[in-house]
Formats: sequence, C-alpha cells, structure tokens
Amino acid sequence: MPIIPIRIHKRFRCLSIPATIGENWRMHMKKRDILFRILLYTLLTFAIPGALYAAGAQVMGVVSDKTDHEPLVGANVYIEGTSLGSSSNMDGVYEIRNIPAGSYVLHVLFIGYKEIEKPLTLSEGQTLRLNLELEPEALETEAIVVSVQAEGQMAAINQQLSAQSIVNVVSAKQIRELPDANAAESLRRLPGVSITREGGEGNKVVIRGMAPKYNAITIDGIRMASSNKDNRGADLSMISSTMLEGIEISKTITADKDADMLGGSVNFKIREARGRQPGRLSYDLTIQNGYVPLANSNNFGTYKITPGIEGRFFEDRFGVFIQANIEKRNLTSNEFSARYSSLFNSDPSRKDYKTDALFLHNIPRERQRYNGALVLDYRLPNGKINLSNFLSSSITETEDRNETLLIRTGPQAANQHLYSLDYSKNTLNLIHNVLNLEQKWGDLQTALKMSHSYSETKSPNDWSVVFFQSPANLNQYEEKANLDPAVISRAVFNDPEATRLNTVQTRDNFSSDRIYMTALDMEYPFSFTPLISATLKAGLKYKKQKNSYRSEVYGTNATFTSPSARAGAQMVADYFGWNGDPNAIPLSLFLDKNYNYKEPFNGDFRMSNPMDADKAAALVKFIQDNADLFTEQSPEAFARNNYLSTTNNYRGSETTEAAYLMAVIQIGNQLEIIPGIRYQNLTTEYTGARGQQTTFSYNFYNHTDTTVSRSHPFVLPSINLKYKPVNWFDLRLAYSKTLAYPDFTAIIPRIDAYGSPVIEWNNTDLVPTQSENYDINFSFSENTVGLLTLGAFLKRIRDVIYPWSFYVRGRDAQPYYLPEKKPNPRWRYNIRTYINNPFIIDNWGIEADWQTHFWYLPAPLNGLVLSVNYTHSFSRARYPFQTPAADGYTAIDSAYTDRLIYQPEDIFNMTIGYDYKDFSLRLSMLYTDDVFSYATQNEQERANTAPYQRWDLSFKQGLPWFALQLYGNLSNINYSRDKSVLQLYPATPTRIEEYGLTAELGLRWNL
Repeated sequence: MPIIPIRIHKRFRCLSIPATIGENWRMHMKKRDILFRILLYTLLTFAIPGALYAAGAQVMGVVSDKTDHEPLVGANVYIEGTSLGSSSNMDGVYEIRNIPAGSYVLHVLFIGYKEIEKPLTLSEGQTLRLNLELEPEALETEAIVVSVQAEGQMAAINQQLSAQSIVNVVSAKQIRELPDANAAESLRRLPGVSITREGGEGNKVVIRGMAPKYNAITIDGIRMASSNKDNRGADLSMISSTMLEGIEISKTITADKDADMLGGSVNFKIREARGRQPGRLSYDLTIQNGYVPLANSNNFGTYKITPGIEGRFFEDRFGVFIQANIEKRNLTSNEFSARYSSLFNSDPSRKDYKTDALFLHNIPRERQRYNGALVLDYRLPNGKINLSNFLSSSITETEDRNETLLIRTGPQAANQHLYSLDYSKNTLNLIHNVLNLEQKWGDLQTALKMSHSYSETKSPNDWSVVFFQSPANLNQYEEKANLDPAVISRAVFNDPEATRLNTVQTRDNFSSDRIYMTALDMEYPFSFTPLISATLKAGLKYKKQKNSYRSEVYGTNATFTSPSARAGAQMVADYFGWNGDPNAIPLSLFLDKNYNYKEPFNGDFRMSNPMDADKAAALVKFIQDNADLFTEQSPEAFARNNYLSTTNNYRGSETTEAAYLMAVIQIGNQLEIIPGIRYQNLTTEYTGARGQQTTFSYNFYNHTDTTVSRSHPFVLPSINLKYKPVNWFDLRLAYSKTLAYPDFTAIIPRIDAYGSPVIEWNNTDLVPTQSENYDINFSFSENTVGLLTLGAFLKRIRDVIYPWSFYVRGRDAQPYYLPEKKPNPRWRYNIRTYINNPFIIDNWGIEADWQTHFWYLPAPLNGLVLSVNYTHSFSRARYPFQTPAADGYTAIDSAYTDRLIYQPEDIFNMTIGYDYKDFSLRLSMLYTDDVFSYATQNEQERANTAPYQRWDLSFKQGLPWFALQLYGNLSNINYSRDKSVLQLYPATPTRIEEYGLTAELGLRWNL
C-alpha cells in the first residue's frame, strides 16, 4: 500500500508525519509484546497452587420476593465482619465463595424490603444452598401490596447500588409494565441523558453532552454495527423495549469494558425466558393503534403488534424466548432551516447577520418496522450457555415537499425560489447474534463470547424533481441586517406558471457494516484474610470489522432550461403534452390541488404550490425508462453522474485487539477498590477515491483508488472506588482514560481537487480523541428515602476531531494535492479537511437524582411513585480558525472559545406515577435548555437550542377478562417543537421541527 508523505501544518498540528515501515514494524512488535506479557502474567497468576489458600466453604442460592416469588436483581448479600459478599444476578442468584470455616451472620439488603439476618455455621469445603425470601416494607396497618411502578423502581435502584461502576438503570419491570415506543424513549428520563429525534421518534442518545457518535451502544455487551455510513453511531429506534430484560447506562468503566466511548455506554439486555409456568409455554400478545393529528399524514395509520412465546423446560434448565414486533409509525413532520452569514460593516463592534437562504419542508414519513428476538439458554451444573439473536428491518418512505428561497449563493446573488419533491424509500436491516458460554472450573470462572453484528442501509430508488423561479423578489434582502426570516417567506413570488422544470436526479445508495468478535474473560477469587479478599480478572478480545459505501447517481448536468438539454426537455414536454417552449416546462403541470399545507410553523412561514407525487414519479419513471435515449441524444439532461457516483465511495476494514487485567479488592464490607489496565489497539485500512474535477467530470471522473493503513495502540488505566461506611450511604470515586475513534468519512484517503482553488483533503493521520474522566458520586439509600444520588464529573478531552479549513499558496498546496499532478502556482488554495484540536477541552457538570415511592403514606397515597433528576453541564472548548492577513494572501491563525457541540446547559426530568389496584398512571416531563448546536468563528452565526419542554402520559388498566390489559400513551401532549436559534438573536430561528402529538391505545394479553 502506498505511504504518502505529508507536510506538517506547524501551528495546529493538523497533520502528523506518517510512520515509516520500520516504525510500523516496531509498533507492531511492541503491541504484541504487551499482549504477551499481560497474558503470561495472567496465566501464571491463575496457576498459583490452590494449596496456598485454605479450601473455603461457599453459600449460594436465590433471592426472591416473598409475596410473588419473583427473583430480586441486585440484592446485596454479605457476611458480617468479613470482606465476603455478592450481588444477585438477573436470575436472583447469589454466590459467596472462599469462606473460612466458622460461625457467621449473613445479611441481605434490598431497598424497599425488610433486611434479614441469617446465622450460619460452615465447615471447611462445605457448599450451602440457601434461598432467601424478602418481605416488602409496608405500614403495619396496611396489607403488603407493592405497586407495579414501585417494583420497577426498586429493581432499578438496587441494580444501580450493586454495580461496580457509576450507572443508571431501567429495570425489566419498568420496561414491562409501561413500555415506551422504543429503547431510546426508555432512556430519556435518566439523569444526564437527552435524545435526538426524527419525526418525533427518538433515535440517538446524548450522554453528558457528548454527541451520539461518542457513546457506545451494545446489545448483550456487544457493540452494535453502525447504521451510519459516516460514523460509528447506532440507531436506537430499531430496538423494541418489549424485548429487553433491562437497560444500563455506564458513565464510568472498568478495564474489562471497551474503552472507545467518551460520554458513556448503553447496554441493552435481551430477555431470557422467565418460565411463568414451568414445563409449559406462555403466550402474550400486544395490539395497539395510534393517532397523529399533523396535516397530510395518515392520521390513524399507525399500529403495533407484538406476539411472544416463552417457556422453561427440563427442570428450568432450558429456556426459549421468541418475540416478534410488527409496527407502522407515522413520523410526519414540518421542518424549517436557514443559512445566515456575517454582515460586515464599518463598525467592527456590530455583530450583524444577513440571511442567505431559507429551507421549508413538509415531510409525510411512514416507517414500517419488523423486529424479532430468539433467545435460547441452557443452565449447566456449573455454567450456562446462552444464544441471543436479534434482528430488525425497517422501511422508511418519505415524500419531502420542500421550498428553497435563495437570496445568495456564496458571493453571488441568487434571487431564486426552488420547489422540490424528494422521494426516498430507505431500508435499514440489522442482525445481531451473541453466543455466550460461562463455566466454572473449581474457583476459576470463565466466559467465552462470540458474536456477529451486521447492519446495512439501502435506498435503491431515491429521486428528486426540482423546479425553479427567477427572479423571485428576493434581491431586496441581499444585504439587509438582522432580518426576520418570516418576512422573506411572505414576500417571495409564488407563480407556478413562471416556475420551470430545473433538474431530475435519481440515487441508489448502499452502505454496510459487519463485525465479528471473540472475547475470553477469566476471573479467580482470593481470600487473604477474613477482612481482605480479591477477585483477579483478565481477558482477551479480537474484533474484525468491514464496512463500505457506494452510490450510483443519475441526473441533470445542465438544467432543463438550458439549450444544451433542449432535446431531453422536448422528450419530457412531448410525454406530458406540453406544447410550449420545452425549456420552460411549468410547475403548474405537476401541482396537486388536493394537497393542503394548512398552517405549518404556526403560520410564521408559508408554503405553496405542492407538487403531485404521482406526476413527479411518472416524470422520473419516463426518464429512467428512456435513460439510454437521453444519454445518447441529450446527456446534459439526464445521464450517469460519474463524479457523484465515485467520489464518496469507500471500503474498509478495522481490526481491534485488546487485553486487560483488573482486580476487585474488598476490604471489609466497607471498601471496594477496582484498579485495572487495558491495552487496546485499532488498525484501520481504508480505500477511497482521489480525483480531479473538470468540466467533464459529470461524464468522466478521472480518479485513482488509494488504500491507507494506520494503527492506534493505547494503554488505558482505570480505577473505581466505593466506600460504604454505613448501609444507607456510599461514596464512589472513579478515574479512567477512554477514546473515540475518527469517523469513517474523516479518514478515508479521499482527495477531491476542484476546478477552482479548493481541495477537499481527508486526513488519514488523525489520532483518536482521548479523554481523562474523573467522577465522584454520593448515594443515600433507605427504605423511606428511596435513592438520592449527587454526583459531579470532569472530562479533560484532547485531540477532538472537527472540520478545518485553511489556506496555502501555490506550490505549498502540493502535500494536499493529487500526487501525480501539480497545483497552480498562481492560486491561493483553500484546503478543507479534518484536524485534531490542539487545545484541551474541559467538560464538567453536576447530576442529582431522586427515586422514591411513598409506601409509608396511608392508602390511597401509598401508590405514589416519584423520580426527579437534574443535570447542569459546563464546557469550555477552544476552536482554531484562520483569518486573512492584511495582504489578502496569507492567513493568521487564531481561536475562539465556546462550548462543545451537543452540550446542554440544563436537563430536568420529572416522572410521577400512581398505582391503584390494577390501574397505573405515569406523567412525565422533560426540560432541556440551551444545547449548543452550531459552532463558527463568527459569533453572530453561532446557534443553540431554545428551551424544550415536553409532557407525556401513559396509563394501564387491568381488565377482568382473559388476563387482558388496556393501555395507552399520549406523547408530546403540549405539541412541543424542536427549535434552534441564533445565540445573539434568540428570536431568530435557525432550525424548527414540528411533529405534533402522538396518541396510542392498545390491548395486552398474557396467558
């Protein structure tokens, strides 16, 4: 593969010198040596003769609810006066090993339940099986009844308290009783979490102000394949919450976890069979319908059907869980965006903006989704085998009618009004398979995981039809300062007879990402004294990933108004019976007189002349069916766009090798220390196109494919400490070093040299973003209080990757130019690339969370459940940029300071639940404010979100027939809109998305 010599951009370290072959070899041997040393040390440690340690006793069993015998997850089971203890797992199973012979008192704690104490007398080598049943707290005058929401809340609290790191949990019972639309919606009520939406549906998660691509998304602990061709982000809307056993957000990590995340990691645990009736299959069925009141949407066209089968057999050893999910969602939205630029005048203290363009969209959007889960598990005498399979397929069909009001295009006046209809039918498929084998070999616990994850996104027949009108009465606004964009919308010309067919384009896009992974984990317990014990844990991991993207684009090179496309325009005119000028085919031929925009954006912006989707589709089909004729007789009207069909295509592979060593050191029942170290190396190899744009690029794009390989080895330490001096309080401290790997599209070896002095140059020498993370967390837990946590975090982030543009003169552009060509010595080139920010960014914040239920109040108030949390975040980021020098030829390096993109100022969540007998009600409110959304050196162009407040309501009512339940959801009751505004002009919108209210009503049947 070629090694490309690169010149360093001194001021900002935007590029690094590529490694030589010798340096690559030394780095390769060094990382192998580190892996070997860790593995050798681990094997020697595990090989220490067991005779050095006394043969201890062990106690094991199941912790369950005394009233309904359901297992309790996260119960704290410990032996008084020692360091020995355990937390119950997802099956309620606990196990305490290496107990010296003697008499003890066993304690069992679970918030919301009465503590129990059991005296024990153990002999050397004894195995005692002891099942423990806990009784819920209740007033002595009241019957013991635990509400369904309180059960879910208590389960989440105890899992959070028993975790080794700082986590937030959505428990299985919370998901089961009042399920959300998808997994993203289940997360949004947790502290420090916000979500992004498409058409009102949550699809990505922001943790502690870190963008979705900086967070790890896993299913059963295994990273999901990316659904985004550009970066490593995953679409959470694909995951149905009804298939989940629980959700856990880890905000700190231990060495046994993947370290490539900055904000946090989200793990979705797929359900296993519960076995409500041992030896028999259980069935459940959920059917719901929905309503969306937004104009031009199929108001009652939404539905969701979820059948499921599960059971446990052979004395509960073998379990099978099968669930399907078939749904159709109406995600219609109206969207507005604007492009502003700085208006420079004689007074430098003024921070004026001017409006360059407005974009208005009405988007009927329907999504058909099919999900399925198959989980098989077998419980061995000393282990477990689990095969988890999850698949999802969604088809999203959109008809985007949009208008573009162009005042300026770069330095040129435009004065155009464009009407477009963009059609897309996008299919997103995901397959995720995990085989997990757990086995005990004496005291040695091993876990082998093998997984496969595959994601593909395809849009084989997307198209766009564009008409334009010029002049459009917009030239009067070219240099107007601080203009209300609504004024422009009201003034633009809207004459369909004077609006001409401009362009037609078709697109066939396909991207895929496939990951194979194998991991081995081993752990071994040691007891040095009754007060000091430890578990040593080590593991290896190997992951292979392949991804690719390709695009096939056909379209108009000139326009249908151009004389060079007249032959093609004549064919279109003849087909549609237009007898006028073929270069002036009017929009009036394609209008849908029955389509009504009504009052989008509360009437602030108007839309007009909606295009008929069937007529536009007929135009596209006619051109596609006659593509050869168009290419032969009128290639400027419609032919393959060789440039767009090539320049962004890529293929690549990534290999991850990791090894770790960590210990869980327990000193008494009060102090737990978890030090660890992880070696992680990513090797990338990507192939991209490097080419020169010319006037003939549409017909022939002269390019070469280039492959570049890079390695990124890191040694990453971490330490977690938990100090619990009393049962009702614990203090947690954590430090870790984590990474975020570059986006795919930033490191593809792509060069695009324009016909003008502009070069798009991807930086293959980007290094991963690195973060040093510091956390402190205080937890107060008690049966009456519930759980109150107060925490703070600091992230010191270096080498953040972001787009960068700079200027070089003439021959100085050679390192960024095509290797086989020479730049023009008379030009001043604008280089557009990506760099690692040379400045360290501090991201810090505070979090407060209170979860409780009021069981101690008299009925009916004892059915109240409350969850409230607040997050306040700060960040300080310096962004480099260049300004022209006085000579207009050279540049001056500078920087400005603002927050991280996606950084919120405030997040507040409140959920109030109420249960009475078979009735449950949940009212939730979300408030976010001031999320930084657009960064630029010009202060008047920066943007952040406006305050967003949303109310949702869910209910459930048990019915007296056939174990039926009636449930419903009202989402976005207050019709809140996503909105961003200019920082200096908060009344001026930069983006608006409105999607209205969603109502759902359904029946659930369990048998």
